[in-house]
Amino acid sequence: MAKNIVISGYTETGKTMVAMALAAKLRATGKKVAYFKPVGEKSYQHSEKMKDVDEDAAVMKEVLGMKADVACISPIIRTRSSYDELLKIGHEKLLKKIRACYAVVSEGADYVIIEGTEAPWHLLHVQLSTAEIAKEFNATVVCLVNFPEITAIDDVLLHKEFFRQHAIERIGIILNVVPPMLKNTVAEKIKPFLEANGLVFCGVLYQNRELFSPTVREILRALDGEIVTGEEHLDLLVDTFMVGSMAPENALRWFRQAKNKAVITSGDRADICLAALETDTNVLILAGGMGPDIRTISRAKELGVPIMITAHDTFTTGQIVDDLIGSVTPENKEKVAVVERIVGEALDLSCLGV
Repeated sequence: MAKNIVISGYTETGKTMVAMALAAKLRATGKKVAYFKPVGEKSYQHSEKMKDVDEDAAVMKEVLGMKADVACISPIIRTRSSYDELLKIGHEKLLKKIRACYAVVSEGADYVIIEGTEAPWHLLHVQLSTAEIAKEFNATVVCLVNFPEITAIDDVLLHKEFFRQHAIERIGIILNVVPPMLKNTVAEKIKPFLEANGLVFCGVLYQNRELFSPTVREILRALDGEIVTGEEHLDLLVDTFMVGSMAPENALRWFRQAKNKAVITSGDRADICLAALETDTNVLILAGGMGPDIRTISRAKELGVPIMITAHDTFTTGQIVDDLIGSVTPENKEKVAVVERIVGEALDLSCLGV
């Protein structure tokens, strides 16, 4: 019978990256590892044929070479309108489907890494929150918590209280996106404090551009976009996404607030495009299928800034690129290797009883 490990955390905390690195470490010891995501999110990055597939499930299926169908690796796909639908289906039918797919996914595995919902408390309305899933499968729980500053200690304790309310006592903690300047504070104060509060410390992921910043190439793929200029700069990393919809007189001040950024705007906003190009911009993303004017193209070529066009509107484009932060695609073998190395080195398997 497989041992189950639940990875919990709020959205954009890198749960799939941790799952990938944990799987690599376990496989290195000769263990057979499977991945399961009971409740996934509708992907906006696949083709129309794949629109109801969870992106993380598709990635982990390929990375782990799993034979199970991706629709079983993540059997319930949640959309913005699924609240009522899930209530109508009901807890028992949903749980029955989850159990059936888990049986398929876990066959022959020594460990099953189970990724939690977008936030640990999501799906409480149908008794399928991450805590309830962990209890159902008698899983070891690891919470991944973003820790940009000391005040996030309360977020960690909130996670602890939530799982304790569901009778889960042993809770591992991984601190994520921690500023390097907090390294001594984490070691000397935060770690002892968490352990004194009954938590198991499993590691720290410090801010790292290689892990969390997508490349222009990854953005291009996700948006199914077209490059206008700058094909030679597709490996640039993008740290921040900004939408350019303001009055031109405010654009420069706004764009100067961020470095290594992508600016999302419309091709007919030459004023916004040119303002963005005068600041530290790594790519212009033109939404709505409208291309840039000749002045924008000329200036972008001078500066070596890629321009891409996507048919998506600005809102959808923003949604898609937000999902890219801390994401990994199986095609990007270099990123998979980076994740397995950096995240793997940060994880302490002993905290999981492995």
